[in-house]
Amino acid sequence: MIPMDNNVGRFLSEAFAAGRASHAYIVAGERRYVRSLLRECALVTMCHNHVGDDCDACKKVLAGENLDVISLPLDEQKNRLAVSDIAYLVEESYRRPIDNSEQRVFLLDATDSVSGIGCEMWQNKLLKTLEEPIDGVYIFVGVTDAESLLPTVRSRCQIIKQTVLSANDVKQALLRTSFDLTSCEMAAAMAGGSIQRGESILANPAVFEAYRTAVGIATEMESTKVALKFAAAILAKRDYINDCLGFLTLLYRESVAYRVAADLCLLPHLRNTIDKICANYTLQAAEVCIEKINAAKRRLDDGGNVTVVIDGLLTSILEIKYICRR
Repeated sequence: MIPMDNNVGRFLSEAFAAGRASHAYIVAGERRYVRSLLRECALVTMCHNHVGDDCDACKKVLAGENLDVISLPLDEQKNRLAVSDIAYLVEESYRRPIDNSEQRVFLLDATDSVSGIGCEMWQNKLLKTLEEPIDGVYIFVGVTDAESLLPTVRSRCQIIKQTVLSANDVKQALLRTSFDLTSCEMAAAMAGGSIQRGESILANPAVFEAYRTAVGIATEMESTKVALKFAAAILAKRDYINDCLGFLTLLYRESVAYRVAADLCLLPHLRNTIDKICANYTLQAAEVCIEKINAAKRRLDDGGNVTVVIDGLLTSILEIKYICRR
């Protein structure tokens, strides 16, 4: 059997087996995987039983030789969908299958086509085909974010998303880079199930500086004077404030998990750091600190003054740290 993503290939297999497959799908996944996810969709559609490597139909799809599986855009170098691509889709959708199949499959890689000039034109051109489906025609639109498409397109398609990886799966993938175990572990914990996000964290020294600032706040902040030093460090790299607050939240959560259910910890190789946080903050203090950080994030999102919000947050963390010890 060819490996299938649980939320894409296997979901689609079950839909065909149950006779409830839709004529159009939006397939959302990481940029690097969109094309392979679209290929999975073609495999399942052209071979519902999907017997795998020994199946002639599967072999032709994998080799790009099935004439009823059409990939768009036609200009692979520009890799941007245009009205002309959709016009070609419409024309081809009325043709009978020609490669010993009962279906025609259109794979639209829209990862670079949901913003900029013409992004709405090709989607509007596609609407009529989505509204009036043709028997045996299946359309799969690949994107990194389904919300980037027009609401009119989304409402006429089913949305299937790539399976979110566990932090451990992301870590194992990141370990194939040149980075050390602790760095990969930290990046994986912050990546939200995305290998691509984990790699971007590893590749950016400023993100690691934000992490070090967060560790310092959680382990070294003992007075308002020290708090001012950390506030200055955060404000000096304003583009990475969300990263710093995200890391800080993770550290406090790890200290909670360590005391409540150690098997839920995402950063076992930062045991010494987590031990220090546990020594500095009671369980209740750590939980309240997380609430304060989330409140600060909301104020920043609402346009609050950055200096005021950060100064207030660090002051609150200090107060919580000592009040909860009493």
